[in-house]
This record gives sequence, structure tokens and C-alpha cells, in this order.
Amino acid sequence: MARRQAILATARRLFLDKGFEKTTLSDIIAEAGGSRATLYEHFGDKEGLFRAIMEEDNAMILSGLAPAQADEHLTPEAALTAFALHLVKALLNEETTGTVRILIAEGDRVPDIAEAFFRIGPENAIGRLADYLKRLSDKGALRIEDPAAAAQAFLGMVTGNLVIRRLILPQSAPAIPDLDRYVRQAVRLFLNGASAPETPRD
Repeated sequence: MARRQAILATARRLFLDKGFEKTTLSDIIAEAGGSRATLYEHFGDKEGLFRAIMEEDNAMILSGLAPAQADEHLTPEAALTAFALHLVKALLNEETTGTVRILIAEGDRVPDIAEAFFRIGPENAIGRLADYLKRLSDKGALRIEDPAAAAQAFLGMVTGNLVIRRLILPQSAPAIPDLDRYVRQAVRLFLNGASAPETPRD
């Protein structure tokens, strides 16, 4: 496990510093240690290494949705706020934005990797969040006709401007209190649009 993580960390840094195409397996092995056989055993090839990096990032991001899916007592506002805060902090960290920068720089040369990113990352996150929103809608806690579209809209609301700014101006990440206010406002706006109608009183 430690060897696997060392290879992943080294590959991530070299992909960012040298570019995906220019980084060789020999470069990675020279810095991370181990052997080519070990690398092939864990990842298969260089593309497999990058997929493993994306899977690791996505697992970390989606772990923030797990409490909402498991705890029936959390209100939609509390659950979505906790997930959104976890999400934006994860997306704004150096490792995750580094992965996105690699894709921006190399996507046209490695389209299979770029397509895999969307399946592993955004599409997976939308699907998992849509399942949660559908469950809330089925219980009557929210009114959502298209959970997938609602999930996509929610993720866009809480990440769009922050991620673009982080990519263009990497030193301008917002302070945590500002991030907290931004996320809470986005969650309230989303829930105001998806709130279930009140039962009319007699």
C-alpha cells in the first residue's frame, strides 16, 4: 500500500511538472523506487496510473456524500451543506486542481483519459447526488422532477466560479469563512427552488 501511494504521488507530481505525454514510466520508477513489474502489477500502464489518480480524487470527494446517504435524520440543508463544503475544499486543494490542469493541458492528446475523467469524476458525482435527491423527493422532503438535472445544477452552483478562479488564479483561494458563506448561500438558493409545497391548512 505504501509503495502504491508513493508511485501515485510521484506520478501526480511529474505529470504536472513535465506533462503527461513527456513523463515516462522510467521517470516515475527512478523517483518513487520499486520496479517496472510492481508498477505494471498495480496500474497496468501510464494511462492506468492516471486513472488511479482520478479514482483516488473522486473517492475522496464522494466520501463527503456518504454521511447524507447513511443518516436519515440529517435535514436536506445540513446534509447538502456538509457535502458541498467537503466538495469545494477537495476541489480547491492543490492535488485535485493539479489533476484538472493536467487534463486541460493534455486532454486533446489523450482523449480517452479526458473522457474517463468525466465518467469517474463529474458523471459519477452527479449520479450519486441524484440518487440522494431522488430519495428526498420520493419522501416528499423536496420537489424534484429530474434528480440528475438538479444534481448537475447544484454542483455547478457550488463549484463553478470557485474552480475556474482557482485554475486561473491559483493563489487566490477564498478564506474558509468566505467559502462557508458562499456554500451556505448556494445551498439555500437551491433548496428554495426545490422545496416541497406546504400542505394547505383547512
